[in-house]
Amino acid sequence: MTTQFPRLFLWHVVRYVRRHPLLALLNVASVALGIAVYLAIQIANTSANRSFAAAVDLVAGKSHLEIRGDVPETLWPILAKEPGIRAVTALVEGTVTIPDHPGEYLRILGIDLFTGDAFRTFALSETGAAPALEPWLGAGDGIALTADFARRVGVKPGDRLRVLADSQLHTLTVVSLLDARDSPGASQSRIAAMDIGWAQELFGKAGHLSSLQLLLDDPARAPALAARIQPLLPADLTAEPPRQRSFQMQTMLAAFQLNLTALSMVSLLVGVFLIYNTISASVARRRLEIGILRSMGATRWEVRWLFLGEALVLGIPGIVAGAFAGVALAQVLTGAVAKTISSLYLLVSIERSFLEPVQFLVAGMFGLAAVLLGAWLPADEAARINPVAALSLGAHAESAAAKTPARNWLGLALLLAAGVCGWAALTLGPPPLAFVAAFLILGGFSLFSPGSVAIFGRLAARWARAGILWRLAADHLRRSIHRNAVTVAALSAAIAMTVGLTVMIHSFRTSVNAWVDRGILADLFIAPASNETIGLSATIPDAAIAWLRTRPEVTGIDTFRETTVPTLIAGRPPIPALLAVVDGEYRGNLLALGGDTERKMKSVLAGEALAVSEPFARKHRLREGDTLTLRSPLGDTPLRIAAVYSDYTRDQGVILIAAPLHARWWPGPAQPQSMSVYLREPGAAPALAETFTQRFGSAGEYLVYTNASLRTRIFDIFDQTFAVTYILRTVSLIVAITGIFLSVTTLVAERRREIGVLRAIGASAGQVQRWLMLESGMIGIVATTLGLAAGLTLALCLTWVVNPAFFGWSIQLHLPWAALATTPLWIIPATILAAWWPAWRGSQSPIAGAVREE
Repeated sequence: MTTQFPRLFLWHVVRYVRRHPLLALLNVASVALGIAVYLAIQIANTSANRSFAAAVDLVAGKSHLEIRGDVPETLWPILAKEPGIRAVTALVEGTVTIPDHPGEYLRILGIDLFTGDAFRTFALSETGAAPALEPWLGAGDGIALTADFARRVGVKPGDRLRVLADSQLHTLTVVSLLDARDSPGASQSRIAAMDIGWAQELFGKAGHLSSLQLLLDDPARAPALAARIQPLLPADLTAEPPRQRSFQMQTMLAAFQLNLTALSMVSLLVGVFLIYNTISASVARRRLEIGILRSMGATRWEVRWLFLGEALVLGIPGIVAGAFAGVALAQVLTGAVAKTISSLYLLVSIERSFLEPVQFLVAGMFGLAAVLLGAWLPADEAARINPVAALSLGAHAESAAAKTPARNWLGLALLLAAGVCGWAALTLGPPPLAFVAAFLILGGFSLFSPGSVAIFGRLAARWARAGILWRLAADHLRRSIHRNAVTVAALSAAIAMTVGLTVMIHSFRTSVNAWVDRGILADLFIAPASNETIGLSATIPDAAIAWLRTRPEVTGIDTFRETTVPTLIAGRPPIPALLAVVDGEYRGNLLALGGDTERKMKSVLAGEALAVSEPFARKHRLREGDTLTLRSPLGDTPLRIAAVYSDYTRDQGVILIAAPLHARWWPGPAQPQSMSVYLREPGAAPALAETFTQRFGSAGEYLVYTNASLRTRIFDIFDQTFAVTYILRTVSLIVAITGIFLSVTTLVAERRREIGVLRAIGASAGQVQRWLMLESGMIGIVATTLGLAAGLTLALCLTWVVNPAFFGWSIQLHLPWAALATTPLWIIPATILAAWWPAWRGSQSPIAGAVREE
């Protein structure tokens, strides 16, 4: 590289960018948007993981091991005497809702004031002093809140606060404000504390604890000590580091978060196309300059770095702007992500975004990679230009057309590779190969864009009745294949993602609707209102169930309870699995895969075996007839899988067991968390719902859904789950439509002399503008056609590969014909509208200046 390169860079790149500020701004914006979307998703995902981990740190405090589950309090003094254990304290945990503030909840920690001081990472008062013992221990309703939460609900020490705990209304007294500012979970304002004994009474856990926390003499010996004390524990309990809960949560959310990450990277992919378009346009406009530079001794690497440097000049400001925009966008996406996680997985409160330098570093690296990837091919092409051939732009267009067959074959190869990856994801794993298949589909169809442009341009030019402007636009569309093909590829990729997601979501919704029609048969559905906010934790008392059984209009009641149980699969370490306990009759509302549903499900509900949902079976490679071992208080319990049934409630899967079989291995009370009520006359449902609410839920303790209202609620949750997806696909389309503006702007600049000649021989400004807008409309036609084909193929991958491989759901393909038919009706006008301003600017160029040779 010569010493003149910096000066050449300033003259060739910086001055050029200054002369075309609009083009520069569009490229900066496209890179910024891609970076912003990717970074926002990473911030949202990290914030969810970190918020949960922070809550674990705050609850578990400084403990080295914890024993979590339904822990008998008799275990406390036994472990306190064990060698190697320096201290033991207990916690009782429960979540309550605040009926006077809908949507607000508190996670209450029942702590022991005398043994827990060495474990706590927070002070029980803002002054650092312990609260007065009399209100803390004596009254039974004393609670300590964080200052943030107290301000949010408008209470202070001495005030009373109404809460719903396990469907019962209680009034607590605020005795102090917690100081958690220096704790690992300082952002968790919904944490509250009260005396452990009163917490046991509040949550109905007399004689039982939520966890035991252990401090060790030597933390490094935690695994050995955990193994030594295991024989002292009930069979279904283990001693683990508190951090294990965070790891399990991240494992549970891995598929969901990877799905969001993959969608966010489509915006970066579209940005790659736009950078490619800009740099290739720059190369085409300055082929004469390149030839002169090469003839004067500039090396190929100097020419290559001139155009890579131009891409970096445009990309680096975009990366910086995208970082700031990503932080702002994260505030919107984080709320949607938190709602989805809380609805489908576990309760998580993301009260602030966690910004980590590595997030920005990775986003910046992806941004730089996208910029350099988009610029490399045109920069390399510029470096290889023969100085003689550089004098002819037509030679460049012809060479681009000559490469079309090779690109078509490469596109077919990528589609074949996508099929192989899809097959491997379903049969061999790992599941991320499903996303590789999806990106290969987008890449394969993008390579078809030059051939599609050439075919359409050739056919359109033969339409004799279309008029001279149409034929001129068609001819220029084909002649500028080197430019228009990239624009078509970018727009078709965005359309493909939109169509693919639309078809997948419609298919999913239709499949869920069929599942709901089969499974939602009861006339009334009753559950504690707090479960809507905090998940399945509150239960229904026996009195409410007994009252309903005596009603003459009631013909039957099914109850449901969900809990977590350690499960052993194929000799692996125990994993936490969701166990659904059902008490009721088989009413044809569950569909077993493989047929013979009635016999299989009746045997399950009779307590002879268990069933697993399809997602659970797929994730753990289980089949009907296999044995699944559940760890119960009475020991490891091997049970036969009688059926694998269709289910869309949990992507991590569910184990279904009948209440009699559950009672045999899990002795003790197991109150249901919801119930389905069947009536003689469905029309009596509203009246019975009102009567039940007046008797048991006058303060809002219960939610009572009719059949129709529950269906509506299910699809509200469905739409909420895909809210982030809607945002991501919209952003990608905005970036792609912006690419049309950019493409026409570069075409106008490239054809400045040709436009001047046309104006000089009599073409009006309006005709020139219509010609350019027609060409843009043709780009829209080709991109829409290619995008629909790619989108339908992508939909097959998302529906039949990604969903089964990652989430375990079988989805029947259903095409939303109305949405597909209307796609061209708004995409094509949008491309024409995007071209209006650059076409108008081009038509107003001075004729003399345009035709003058530079």
